[in-house]
Amino acid sequence: MRRHHLESTVTIRRPVEDVWAFMIDLFNSPRVRGMTLGARKVSPGPFGLGTVVDNRTVLLGFETHMRFTVIEWDPPHGVVASISGPLLRSGRVTTELLATSEGTRRVSRFDLEPSVVGILLWPLLGWLLKRDQARADRKQKALLEASPSDTAVG
Repeated sequence: MRRHHLESTVTIRRPVEDVWAFMIDLFNSPRVRGMTLGARKVSPGPFGLGTVVDNRTVLLGFETHMRFTVIEWDPPHGVVASISGPLLRSGRVTTELLATSEGTRRVSRFDLEPSVVGILLWPLLGWLLKRDQARADRKQKALLEASPSDTAVG
């Protein structure tokens, strides 16, 4: 099967800790992602290695469920999660936060292996994912840069 790689980068004029806190607050996921209806942690304990998050997403006009499992955890610098759901054989989402003189550079990487049906739909799915990620980059940047540091989360 063929793997697909998508990557996006955005610089946010906020400290790494603010961007991290915003990013792991599941309340913010539907605020920044147009395709996300909601996300909830379904595993016990605090956020960290092994955390499982179920995500309700609208994909091609249908509500679908995606599951993310944290497989690498390095707060506040990075997180890697496996992703499973319809149209995917396997997937991995990596987010890295790097302090720069301009604030925080967030790099998001998606490495996805679509199912047979996903391969057929990939021209549209890939375009939707790129569009949704670009929107999420803009929204997260706007929300974080517009709010004072002590209220950046939630």
